[in-house]
Amino acid sequence: MDAVSEIKARLPIEELVGQYCQLQKKGRNFVCLCPFHNDKHPSFLVSPDKGIGYCFACQNGGDIFSFYQRIESVDFRQALHDLAERAGVTLPERAAESTVKKDEKERLRDCLAAAQAFYRKLFQADGKVQAYVQGRGVPPEQIKEFGLGLAPDSFSATYEHLLKEGFSRREIVTAGLGVQKDLEGKIYDRFRNRLIFPIHDGNGRLIGFGGRALGDDDAKYLNSSESPLYHKSDVLYGLHHAKDAIRSSRQVIMVEGYFDVLACHRVGVNNVVAVSGTALTEQHVRLLKRNCDTVILCLDQDRAGQAAAERAYTLCSNAGLLVRVVVLSAKDPADAILEDPKTLEGALRGGGEPYVDMVLRQLSATNLADIAAKRAALARLLPLLQAIQSSTERDHYVSTAAATFGTTAGNLQEDLERLPRQEVLLPVGVPEAAEAASIFTRTETTLGLFLVFPMLLPLLDELIEPGHGFSASLYKALKALREPGRMIDIDALQLTDEERQRARILQLFWEHHEADHWSENIASREIRKNCMQANKELINQKLRSISQELRQAERDGKVAEREKLKTQSKQLTQLKQTL
Repeated sequence: MDAVSEIKARLPIEELVGQYCQLQKKGRNFVCLCPFHNDKHPSFLVSPDKGIGYCFACQNGGDIFSFYQRIESVDFRQALHDLAERAGVTLPERAAESTVKKDEKERLRDCLAAAQAFYRKLFQADGKVQAYVQGRGVPPEQIKEFGLGLAPDSFSATYEHLLKEGFSRREIVTAGLGVQKDLEGKIYDRFRNRLIFPIHDGNGRLIGFGGRALGDDDAKYLNSSESPLYHKSDVLYGLHHAKDAIRSSRQVIMVEGYFDVLACHRVGVNNVVAVSGTALTEQHVRLLKRNCDTVILCLDQDRAGQAAAERAYTLCSNAGLLVRVVVLSAKDPADAILEDPKTLEGALRGGGEPYVDMVLRQLSATNLADIAAKRAALARLLPLLQAIQSSTERDHYVSTAAATFGTTAGNLQEDLERLPRQEVLLPVGVPEAAEAASIFTRTETTLGLFLVFPMLLPLLDELIEPGHGFSASLYKALKALREPGRMIDIDALQLTDEERQRARILQLFWEHHEADHWSENIASREIRKNCMQANKELINQKLRSISQELRQAERDGKVAEREKLKTQSKQLTQLKQTL
């Protein structure tokens, strides 16, 4: 058994998908909210029998490798390595690989790792920065766990060190560690005199750094620049430490800074992340929705923190996530833990309160009798109500808010309807409805019925043989079967691996439409009807192709070819009329 087959045998599709989504049993299969688009009703199907999971709404999924590549944004090589590790499969060593030049991303990772080792060594030798970190309450074991380091107070020390380690000027700049003013200009260190926080992706791979200024600097925090590894709009600091806790609790706590993440971990609350170098984005929310149902905001208590919380609420609520909020007496968790760790732990574990409830409580404490205050309060509240996806939940808050404002639910609803629609989080990879094409052609769906009802394969003679593509391959593979019995082993069909996966998805498509519950008589009737429709589709395609060839033959003056094409067109038209 090869490595791919062994991994599939040891790691069932439902086990892998279940690590990212909440599965619900449905017959022989499972369903869940699709992790690849803004799904409100379970549309992702998981078939243990076929070893695939697929969403027919956004057309994403496949076997465990296709699913993992899509959800973790990795290539097949990385997926093979990661899933082999999960399944306990040892991959065969390839001696030739040691002589192959590393690709760009691997070189950049090596460059970042060399920089991290350099920063760690400097941190361990600097008593002043160690005292600063310990003064923030960070113990030595957490310093080691999160890999804190020190960027030297120098314009080029890191750059020169990396050159000596064998990295090129271009690699150092591309990795986000050096800044070059122009093509021929001198390269300066990006991080200078800063406490360094390594930033990892969801799989724990180093992708960049965040630096906290230790001296007078206009920018208190500085992050790596955009690179092939680091994209701040879809990176959440601490996610690889938090992922298991998020998935088990189905909740994530969102804080504002690196020290806040560390503070939460110190009180035993691990399902915590922070944005990295940017405001919360739609990409961040999609990433969170793969792993949780509820977002608990624990952001700074100042005006900027309030604005960030309202943006986070709107994005998360638009995506169908529940949003709660924890309000601390201190500015943030990093300060709260210094005041009273037990109080911080209790507040975080308590899960806070619904975000809109908190806003209404704050607004009720203002002078809503003053018209200017009332307008300001409405300007804050209405966009939050608009973002609520559930009509029942929105009606509840409209009624509650109406009482707070001393008006009627109808009046408040009118104000809400006059509010310009905010931008809604759009599904990833789902085309506009008007442009959406069917995932399968009529011919493919017809062939799929034979996969479900192999005892009716004699009816395949009623289908015109497709000329090319997946349909042609599947048609020939089915024609080659002699005695398929009551089930078809797709692995035994003469198809490529990619075609086999598509055939399984085709089977799942018909199971999704409950065709496997049809009687043989109903199935026979539906197959004959689909054969007729597929034949019309194939004839129309061929007629369009002949029409193009005919126009070209007329332009080229090829009389014999033109007459031959006319005859073919006439024959196909007559055949179409008999259907």
